Amino acid sequence: MRAWPVMPRLSFCKMVILVAVAAMLGAAPRPAAAEDWPTRPVTLMVTFGPGGMMDYVSRSLASVLTTALGQPVIVEIKPGGGGVVGIVSAAKAAPDGYTLVVSAVGPLVFRPIMDKSVGYDVDKDLAPVILVGDTPNVLLAAPKLGVNTLKELVAYADKNQHRLSIAHPGPGTMGHLCGVEFAKQAHIGGNFIAYRAGTPIVADLLGGQIDTGIPAYGPGWDAVKMLAVGSEERMDFLPNVPTFKESGYNIVCSTWIAIYAPAGVPRPIVLKLNAAMDAFLRDPETRAKFSKMGLNTLGGSPERLRDRVIADRAAWSPILSGMSLDSSK
Repeated sequence: MRAWPVMPRLSFCKMVILVAVAAMLGAAPRPAAAEDWPTRPVTLMVTFGPGGMMDYVSRSLASVLTTALGQPVIVEIKPGGGGVVGIVSAAKAAPDGYTLVVSAVGPLVFRPIMDKSVGYDVDKDLAPVILVGDTPNVLLAAPKLGVNTLKELVAYADKNQHRLSIAHPGPGTMGHLCGVEFAKQAHIGGNFIAYRAGTPIVADLLGGQIDTGIPAYGPGWDAVKMLAVGSEERMDFLPNVPTFKESGYNIVCSTWIAIYAPAGVPRPIVLKLNAAMDAFLRDPETRAKFSKMGLNTLGGSPERLRDRVIADRAAWSPILSGMSLDSSK
């Protein structure tokens, strides 16, 4: 008779442990597969207030994603702290693809350099999805000033103890830094005022509460006087507005917009989102429509956004390190 090998006996305790481990593994949540995701609405969190370019672009992308993904994509406005509030909230969200954040170069690159206690690490806490596009910052003046050029604006400031109130979209944003540099080169004192977005800046300029503002260009900004644009050359949609350089100031400033997810979101989901948005941004009709509104569409892979952040961080770190968030300093 053939003898069968005798399997070693397991102790009762070992048996219990093995069963428990198997149960835990079976119940553990599995990474979401791109083909199964999403099964419920997705939130697109916008880090600056309504009415500006970021808001408009976000709603356009939300509409496209709703169709592409088969689930509603809801835009949630979450401004504050120059974009910091929204990013902190997104960084703490579950990495399941149901929360995305739309922000800009200021809070994603500048602010962490200037404030080590900002509350997030872009490289560790966020996953890049797509670089949407960029738009130039513009120097706006209140109609009450009666000025038509930067030269006239500086002359006005000289008559008023060399001071101007200069509004910007928040500490550490491109508008903030552009305003600081303009005041420095023009040898004027700036009373810097932080806002949550460009729309309330324009409203207060029209109302005469402030003298100037330097937000990223947005729809309807031509309701006030535009004295300079922060591009290298004049923009086709603003043919009568000179650049800072044309007006004698070595200033180039534009604000790029990007979309991130919380770190840890499965790669297939990131690529699914990227593919849908990139196709939209590369469409000639989309590019033409946004160009007329002042946005240069970019798109590309998540790595393009990652590399842009790395390059901008390297370029700006020597300039911003040690710079105070107190705009008056």
